[in-house]
Amino acid sequence: MMRSTGCRQAAFVCLGLLACAPFGGANAQIPIPNEPAEINACVCLQAASAALAGEKDAKAQALAAVDRQLADLNAQLASEKPRVDVNSPASVSSYKVLLQRRDAAFGQLSPAQAAAAQAVDRYNANVDEYNRRCIRPFNPDLWAQISAHPNCPPFR
Repeated sequence: MMRSTGCRQAAFVCLGLLACAPFGGANAQIPIPNEPAEINACVCLQAASAALAGEKDAKAQALAAVDRQLADLNAQLASEKPRVDVNSPASVSSYKVLLQRRDAAFGQLSPAQAAAAQAVDRYNANVDEYNRRCIRPFNPDLWAQISAHPNCPPFR
């Protein structure tokens, strides 16, 4: 009787180990249906993220340039205003030209802000898609192989 209980306990331990094996130390890779296509899509999303980051940074720099130009022109206007001789058509005309330049720079501000915001939105959407689809374990050898020669659609 004692021997039978020992065998049963050993059997339960083995069954318990088998049941816990998928959660244990040696994690077997779960096969991903159509893994090469998924890896290719993820590699392409990474490349798109890099391109979109560059576009986002360029739009941010363009917006900063418009902001600097507008600030410079506002400073020039503030400095020139006390010097304007209202009795001199040349002085008034010179100030008007400076005002027109400032108004033109101000007109560029809203489109630059919109372009920068759109670039950020496109980048964030791409990164969100990458995180949703690609943050999981893939076969590293297959990833390296596909990364060397991805088949990506033209970037838009």
